[in-house]
Amino acid sequence: MFSYSSPAIATYLNIASPRAACVNGSKVAVLNSEGVWEVENGVKKLIPNSYHDARDCAAIDGKTYVLAVPTGLVKIKTDGTTQKIVNSVAKSRTRVKFLGNKWVVHQSVNTLSIYDTNLNFKAKKDYQVTEVTDFEYKDNYLYISGFQQQKRSGIPVQIAFLYRVGFDGTSIFKLPNLPGNNQGKLWGYNPTSLVDNMADTRLNRLYISGDKLYVLGSVYGGNSIYRWNGKDLFTQTLITTDKYTNAAQTRDETKVYTGVIDLTSFTVERGQLSLTRLPSTGGLGDSNSNFPKTIYSDGTDIFVGSNAAYAIPNRDSQIFLGKPIAPYRGDASFLIFPNNLKTRKAWVTPGNGEVLLFNNKFALIKTGNVNDLPTNSGTAQILPTNTYFIKF
Repeated sequence: MFSYSSPAIATYLNIASPRAACVNGSKVAVLNSEGVWEVENGVKKLIPNSYHDARDCAAIDGKTYVLAVPTGLVKIKTDGTTQKIVNSVAKSRTRVKFLGNKWVVHQSVNTLSIYDTNLNFKAKKDYQVTEVTDFEYKDNYLYISGFQQQKRSGIPVQIAFLYRVGFDGTSIFKLPNLPGNNQGKLWGYNPTSLVDNMADTRLNRLYISGDKLYVLGSVYGGNSIYRWNGKDLFTQTLITTDKYTNAAQTRDETKVYTGVIDLTSFTVERGQLSLTRLPSTGGLGDSNSNFPKTIYSDGTDIFVGSNAAYAIPNRDSQIFLGKPIAPYRGDASFLIFPNNLKTRKAWVTPGNGEVLLFNNKFALIKTGNVNDLPTNSGTAQILPTNTYFIKF
């Protein structure tokens, strides 16, 4: 296993105010107001004529990207050639992915639009929910996550959902009518059934590896639907290993939920919460917030990027690039689990910042106004809001 505290490369990129990032083989694309930057081994290159207003990106192949922009989608080559533009006004909350090696899927708030690799339109579906947050595709199924703002007895509650719907290349089907309990849906309960499961929940990110779907959610409280298996409200699935996975003595601070779903049975196998704790001489200590950002799995381990309030376990004794972590101002957080989620392999921070991307090869961090993440030389630099690249 590689070392997270001493990566192969850790360097400032001087890409100001990054918005988003995506992986393209051995490269990482970073979006900001100047356009699309490609980064490889810590060296950056701006794609000429790339779009300054891009909000998300997906790599089609080593030389082609699809960008989500305010006017829809743009397909560009790495030489700066625009190949196609699709006009479809997108709201501010928008994502694009290249899935199944054949579909470009574009999300705008609660609408999914599907195109082939030439951006020829295939299908569109508007989901009557508060927001669709992410989507994945495998074996003619789309997996769609998000949340719905509901009320129970006049009390507002956000309820996370995961849908599994059919897609045959031209039509997105409704929730499939299959034998068994909730085959086309996990979570997404009617609010009248929640009883004491009234903590707000959202399902933020999805990632498929093999026959598993890895999900990343947020929960604002302790008593939530994530305690259960997604199909009923009595079958326990959460793994508790220490006070940083135990929601006892917490309130509505944001907590990270990581779950593993078996795609064959479409069942939640298990989940784990990740929350921070304020230092305490007794008891568990007051809880603090942890905000989910990214999830990835290589089939062996799960990699979760988050932004952690003070403090993750052993925060002030951690070392990154041979130097102690700088005083806290909001931590970039790297969580690593085995893919069965029964333990936690590591929880580390390189210092202050916001995680844009984290997997088993790369990490990208958006740093604060004063950049005190150590470089390879150990020299702190003062820069505007910027980008820090790590290669493991």
